Amino acid sequence: MAAEHSGMNAWRARFLVALIAAGAFLVPYGCATLIENARLQSWAGHGFSPEQTREWWRHGIRSRAAAVRWRANGFQAGEAVSWETMGFVAEEAKEWKRAGFDLAGAAEWRRYAFRHDEAGEWQATGMSVGDAVAWRKQAFRPREARRWKDAGYSPMDAAERRRAGGSS
Repeated sequence: MAAEHSGMNAWRARFLVALIAAGAFLVPYGCATLIENARLQSWAGHGFSPEQTREWWRHGIRSRAAAVRWRANGFQAGEAVSWETMGFVAEEAKEWKRAGFDLAGAAEWRRYAFRHDEAGEWQATGMSVGDAVAWRKQAFRPREARRWKDAGYSPMDAAERRRAGGSS
């Protein structure tokens, strides 16, 4: 009878270990699933499907408010992350895109403190960023700079001539 009793205890012990092991996995998994489903539902209230929500999460955007801003300005998750990485906010990125700039172009012009509308004016005259910086430093507007440049003047020479009362 003693042997029978100890065999029953070993079986119970194994069962308890298995039950604890299963619980150690199932409880956290269940909690994580409940939390994720609640987050998915909160995003769904703003028009995101579960797949769209997970796409934003995969790209590192976990803030629903940020995703809403970027999407409202016409960006998908991957594109939004690229613009955000370069320091743009959604509204500003939209303006640069509307002005015809891609991310690299917008970042380059903005690095030299051009707004999207200014950069567009300079670019419309065929000026590069470097040219625009040099001419702007001498207080020239895009069209005026283009006339002086077409006449063969450098920014400094044109500025001196303009100060002396000359024209292009």
